[in-house]
Amino acid sequence: MKEFDEAFERIIQNLNFQLKAYDGVTQLIAKIKQRSIGLPGSEDDGTSCDTGLKGVGKEAGLLTVKGRYGRDIEKELPQWDVWEQWLKVVPGIGPVLGAKLILLFNYKFVAICQKCGEDLEKTEGAMICTGCGESSKDDGVLKYRLSQRDFPTISKWWAFMGRHTVDGNMPKRAKGVVANWSTPGRTLGFHIGDQFNRQKEDHPYKAFMLSRKAKHQKNHPDWSKGHVHNAARNEAVKLFLSHFWHVSRTLAGKPVSDPYSGVIMGHTNIVKPFYFAG
Repeated sequence: MKEFDEAFERIIQNLNFQLKAYDGVTQLIAKIKQRSIGLPGSEDDGTSCDTGLKGVGKEAGLLTVKGRYGRDIEKELPQWDVWEQWLKVVPGIGPVLGAKLILLFNYKFVAICQKCGEDLEKTEGAMICTGCGESSKDDGVLKYRLSQRDFPTISKWWAFMGRHTVDGNMPKRAKGVVANWSTPGRTLGFHIGDQFNRQKEDHPYKAFMLSRKAKHQKNHPDWSKGHVHNAARNEAVKLFLSHFWHVSRTLAGKPVSDPYSGVIMGHTNIVKPFYFAG
């Protein structure tokens, strides 16, 4: 990865913008498709009521825009070694998922007060300045400064991604309490797990998921199919995240521990990052 300077900061900020725009267009397409179902003349096959086009209908232009953002995201990723030397060859981890992982792992976008320039602290329902104590409620669009993240252990990385356990379960949001884990990170983990589940059985992360399913079915016959699937998917995601932590820090020249599922996940064998030759 390049040094963190002004030029590279612009690249990071631009990548973050492209990802947000990509997600925004994706959500808009989904809403348009959902709303168009009830229009007069709509068909189950996706025929648009006023264009006669099959499938995409009014979303055609938006799909083009989404594709452009996707290509722009992919063009930026060679700036990061973890993409070039690992992520891009992991089936199921495309440019969008890879870019989100890289940003979440390496960078923090800190909202700043437009009155005094100090950091804003998130509270339930408001952003309060740590300097002047004022709320940012009427400040309009927030401004951000960029800082670097560091996760010295796998467990801290898991916790940030919402994959730690509280009383034996993944944590849930509570009313009136600001969560100490990342909601986008938790969501990203679900998407990664779903991508692995779509792979063939010889895909190593899919194979790991299937092995965990079999073990849970044997040890917990009272669990529902959904419970078994969710538990196995979560373990596959945690294994992948531990591999991402290991590869990222290895390439950055930072100290690492073995990316094992042994002591942490109850296995006896070290599971090294799949697809990584380092």
